[in-house]
Amino acid sequence: MSRQHTEGTFSIQDIVTALRERKTPHLDITIRRLVSTQMCINATGREAGKYKDLERVSRGRYRLVT
Repeated sequence: MSRQHTEGTFSIQDIVTALRERKTPHLDITIRRLVSTQMCINATGREAGKYKDLERVSRGRYRLVT
């Protein structure tokens, strides 16, 4: 993502913006929910960590898991 910070983190809004630029058909709320729950290895809840693509490193900041 072009808006990625020097420490390698980004916000959900950065993801939403990038997907909007790519003409995604998904609603912003759907993207936000999937990022904050299913895509995060350290999320909590029923569907938490389903895909293990991201790590929440602080409030509103995420990093790709390598």
